[in-house]
Amino acid sequence: MRKAAIAFAVLVLLVATFAIFVSPLGLLNQLVPSPIKAKEITVPELTSKINNFTLELYGELLRDNWKRNVVVSPFNVYVALTLLYEGANGTTRTEMGKVLDFIGVDPCNAYQQLLDSLPLSTDDDTALIIANAVWLREGFPFKTKYVEAVKKYYRAEVKYFNNVPQLVTEVNNWVSEKTRGLIKNILNPNAVSEDAVAVLVSAIYFKGEWVKKFKPIKSLRFQAGEKYVNVPGMEVISDVIKVVHGAGYTAVEIPYKNTSITMVIIVPEKYNDIPVKYKELVLDALRRLNESNTEETVWLIMPKFNITLKTNIVNYLQNMGMTEVFTPGKADLTKMANVKAGEIWVDKIIHQAVIKVNEKGTEAAAATAIIVETGLPQVGEKVIVNKPFIYMLRDKETNTILFIGHVINPAETG
Repeated sequence: MRKAAIAFAVLVLLVATFAIFVSPLGLLNQLVPSPIKAKEITVPELTSKINNFTLELYGELLRDNWKRNVVVSPFNVYVALTLLYEGANGTTRTEMGKVLDFIGVDPCNAYQQLLDSLPLSTDDDTALIIANAVWLREGFPFKTKYVEAVKKYYRAEVKYFNNVPQLVTEVNNWVSEKTRGLIKNILNPNAVSEDAVAVLVSAIYFKGEWVKKFKPIKSLRFQAGEKYVNVPGMEVISDVIKVVHGAGYTAVEIPYKNTSITMVIIVPEKYNDIPVKYKELVLDALRRLNESNTEETVWLIMPKFNITLKTNIVNYLQNMGMTEVFTPGKADLTKMANVKAGEIWVDKIIHQAVIKVNEKGTEAAAATAIIVETGLPQVGEKVIVNKPFIYMLRDKETNTILFIGHVINPAETG
C-alpha cells in the first residue's frame, strides 16, 4: 500500500491561482505578431496570458517575502485590472496592455469566455465564486459607455457613493459577503482619501473537500528554512493523488470532490531553489502532471496551514512595467470619465488573500481593490459665473448685509 511517502515543503500552487486548468506548455508563449481578434481567442490562450501574469507577479512578491508564508491570487488581480484597463487610453492603455498581454485582444469577450469555462459553483461544500463591482462617486462625470461595459462584459455590479465612510463600509461588506467572511476589511478608512472617485473591486472564493479526507497527526517535523519546527500535520493513503518527480523536486496533485480544481504541491530537494527556480519548477511540474497517467497508492504526509497576506501591489506592478496609470498628471483614464489625461489616476491597489488547508479540504479567498483618485475638486453641482451679477458681503450670524454691489464688466477697474 505505502509506495510513496511525501513530505510537504513550502511552495504551494493552486492550479491556475485557485485552479485555472490550462496546459503549462503555453504559459510563457510570446505575443503573436499579428493582431488577434477576440473571437479567435481560446480559453487555453487566455489562461496562458493569465498564467504568465501569475508567475511574473508571484516572482515580484517572492523577492520581498521569501522568508515568510505567502498566498496571493494574481488571477484575481488580473481580473481587477481588466476593469481598469477598460477605462484606460493612450500610452497608459498600451503599458497596461503589455503587462496584461492584451495587445490585439479584446478583453471583454475573452473574459466572458473564461467565466463560462471555469467550474463556478455556489454550493456549500464545493464553491468557486468570482464577482466584480465598481463604486463610482455620485456626480463625477463617468462615461456611460464605461459603466455599461463593466456591467455587460465583466458582470460587475455598479454602485455609487457620496462620502468615504459610506464607500469603505459598502466595499468591506460586499467583499466579506462574496468571500463568505474570509476577508472582512479589504479597505481601511485611512487608506482611502477624500479625493477618491472610484474603487474597482474583484473577489474570488474557493471551497473544496478532498476526494479522500486526511487524518490528523500530532506532530510533523518540518524544515522551516535552516531550522526544523514541529507543526500539526495530516496524512492520507490514496490512489487518486498524482505524484511526479523532476530534476531536484517531487510534486503531487490532490483532487477535490465535484470540481476540476486541484491543489498542486511542489517540494524542491533544496528549499533555496524556490526563489531562484520557482518558474522552472512550476512549469516542469505542471507539464509532468498533465502528462502523467500513473495510478498508484500514495501515502501523503503534509502540514495543515493557514496563511493571510495583505499588501499594496503598486510597486510590484510598476516593476513589471505598469507605471503611467499610477502617475498624477500622466495617467490617461479618459475612457472611464469625461476628464483630461492626468486628472485621475490610481493611488493604491490593495490585495488580500487567505488560504486554510486542513484534513477536510481547502478554503481560500482573495480580493483586489483599485482606488482611483483625482486632483479635481469634488463637486455636486457646477456653477459658472459668466454674466453680470450682484454681490454682497454679509454676516451670517446676524444676517446683516455689510456690502452690496454688482459687476457688469470684470475687466473694468476704478
